[in-house]
Amino acid sequence: MRLVFMTPAPPNDMRAACRVFTAFLLLAASAAWLPPVSGHEQKTMVVIMVHDGAASGNISDPTFVQGNALYFRMEDATNNTTMEVRLDTNMDGAYNASEDFTSATLTESCELDENGSLVDASCAVSTTYVFESNASVGTYTFWIQRTTDGNATLYRHTVVLHEDVHVENTDGPTPGDCFGAGCDDPEETTENQASAEDEAARGGPFLGFALLALIGALATANSIRKERTSSQKTDSRLNEEE
Repeated sequence: MRLVFMTPAPPNDMRAACRVFTAFLLLAASAAWLPPVSGHEQKTMVVIMVHDGAASGNISDPTFVQGNALYFRMEDATNNTTMEVRLDTNMDGAYNASEDFTSATLTESCELDENGSLVDASCAVSTTYVFESNASVGTYTFWIQRTTDGNATLYRHTVVLHEDVHVENTDGPTPGDCFGAGCDDPEETTENQASAEDEAARGGPFLGFALLALIGALATANSIRKERTSSQKTDSRLNEEE
């Protein structure tokens, strides 16, 4: 009788470990190409609309930058009064309904039912306009049209949109700064530091995934080694019995 010995197939847990290891490699490879994420936190400027236009008047706050929003709130409780906001979004100095921003007709309050829902779904007390993150900087004109008993009055205001620039405080020297001959060029040093920080930011996720991938590889190799050792011992015992 001739005995044929076959090496058993890897167990399910070993195959699962191989799949996890492969997934780690794919994640590590893709992480190397992920760009660093950064963004501007959106802020909102509140414009309260009263009987003579806007309580805040013209807006020139330097902190109002690209990506921010204007929130208009109707607070004129005069009977039979509505308001409408018109914003010259292309800064051509004129209002064009087909090109510029126009709000819904705003009232001081809206009627609600017993469940707290609007009785009239079209009723609104406020409106919001969000400037794009790449919107043109400059002075925008907005008009508030106030209508009472069919008589309309137009109030004109402006808002200045500033560029969204992040500038670090570099006033004065810091400890360890070098002065005079023999010192590195500040601009070149700054560029080198920025490049190094950018490389570190991109490499951080990759190093983490690479470490996990290495651990998975070691675990897989150890499992295969144990399987081979066990198989060799089994073959040896069967040969001795024969």
